[in-house]
Amino acid sequence: MGEETTENNFRPRIERLPIQDHFLGWQCRVREYAMRNNEGRPTPGMCPRVRLDNGTEVAAALTLLLLPVQPHESIQQFRFWVQKTHDPQERNKKAIQLLSSAFYQHIEDFNGVLTGLFPNESKTVKTLLKEKSCVLEFDYLQQSFSIPCSLGELSKEGEDYEFTYWHNFLFNPYLSPEVTILGFVPDWSTASADPPSF
Repeated sequence: MGEETTENNFRPRIERLPIQDHFLGWQCRVREYAMRNNEGRPTPGMCPRVRLDNGTEVAAALTLLLLPVQPHESIQQFRFWVQKTHDPQERNKKAIQLLSSAFYQHIEDFNGVLTGLFPNESKTVKTLLKEKSCVLEFDYLQQSFSIPCSLGELSKEGEDYEFTYWHNFLFNPYLSPEVTILGFVPDWSTASADPPSF
């Protein structure tokens, strides 16, 4: 996909399935809790194991963001905080305030697309881009999901890339501008959950 990847590649236009809403409800609760009680630090529920389709483990735990369907407003807010202050603690505080209030309140604001930020030349990135698909395995607080995904590299000009970069920058002011960001698009028709709860 590389440079040709467009935003629409990561905007599935299919009818929502019950497992999709089940996962999104769980993810929103997990992420909101981390923001309110863990100063935004990722919990295992935000860091799935990543396997290739043949079962080979690529990463034992990969920190991923839950991408909003409409990230524009968040990007503007993130940039405003970056420009307003050079104090990393103040930026971090503002980010947590936003993400712990209403950000994860409505699962309709998300479709399940996840993004991950990596250093350039990452071996994990090279492996995943070669395969173009993987399985994300979430297991946290007596709930697990196995979610096959297609994946690709996001364009630097796209809002999905910008959301991911600026979100990470607010929590890591030393983040290099030279990064690779991947988008993971779930195939809900083959995903599974335990317990299913739907």
